[in-house]
Amino acid sequence: MWILRWLFAIVIIFFLVGFLSQNSEQIVAVRLLGWASPELPLSYALFLAGVFGYLVCLLVALTNQIRLRSQLAAARRKNREMQIELDRLRNFALEGDLPETGIARDPEDET
Repeated sequence: MWILRWLFAIVIIFFLVGFLSQNSEQIVAVRLLGWASPELPLSYALFLAGVFGYLVCLLVALTNQIRLRSQLAAARRKNREMQIELDRLRNFALEGDLPETGIARDPEDET
């Protein structure tokens, strides 16, 4: 499987180099929100746009990953607490009050 990944990467790089070499003749200046870039080849402008898009996508994915990991940790913590409480209630003697609640057992349940 790793051979297919490397082969795919090599093919993509081959096409990228071909594309960049074909588009190096046109000169463009990018204007965005009042900012103007110096004149540069179209291939560089397209490459920089792709890199910028990749970085934005990476940033969004990382923030989403951090949020999901935080939610998972909170859910695991809550699950652990509930499991401890369940084990404590399972092992609790059937005589007397329930632990930490002060709720007395119903005497009619003992019949």
